[in-house]
Amino acid sequence: MVLVEFLMVVLVLAFLTFGAVDYWVVLAKHQYAEHLMHHYLQRMQVEGRLSSADEAALLNDFQRFSCPVSDLTGTYPRESQGQPRALRNPQDLEGSAVRLRIACRPVPQPLLSGRLLRGAAAGSDFRIVVGGSMLSERVTP
Repeated sequence: MVLVEFLMVVLVLAFLTFGAVDYWVVLAKHQYAEHLMHHYLQRMQVEGRLSSADEAALLNDFQRFSCPVSDLTGTYPRESQGQPRALRNPQDLEGSAVRLRIACRPVPQPLLSGRLLRGAAAGSDFRIVVGGSMLSERVTP
């Protein structure tokens, strides 16, 4: 009887320990992804768009911390897609905006304990999504 109680307590403690470590790892990766997103968003603010060199560096930076980019949606404007720079225009704030939205998949995916708490299926794909927008400070094309 004591052995059964011991195993139950060890199982609960292991679940809580791995869950806490898993949560901390995902939180740290999310924080670093936000930091990188703001870094490149500020570069976009000065340049008026995401340059091809910055886009390649962004993809490389995310790959370096084991969170490869799966999607760069909402990124406007991008040099790699031939889009012109967003220029500062106080009369058209929406046209002056630069936006960056990054979705990345952390490697390795979160542990089973996190899936048990969220109720997600084991094969589901966990992503970290960060994004923001700023007004362009670029005056000349």
